[in-house]
Amino acid sequence: MPDDFITVTISDQDFKIKCSELEVELLNRSAAYLDIKMSELKKSSPTLPKEKVAIMAALNIVSDFLKREDEYKDYENISKDIESIQNSLNLEELK
Repeated sequence: MPDDFITVTISDQDFKIKCSELEVELLNRSAAYLDIKMSELKKSSPTLPKEKVAIMAALNIVSDFLKREDEYKDYENISKDIESIQNSLNLEELK
């Protein structure tokens, strides 16, 4: 599939971005999410320059992502522990 250019609007500014057809929906959702986060920051700090708003929004988004990634790892470890306990119980039943 060939790549196409799509236009997304973030903080009242248009960006023409090259992406594959498979990535268009994700790119649109990402741009909309970033636009919302930047708008929220701009409302709470109206004098902050747009570049700093973008950096703060990016830091907040990455922080949320990393926090969720850590939670996922915790759930994954708990799931492995539960599976190990279930296997132990099943072995005990076979004896």
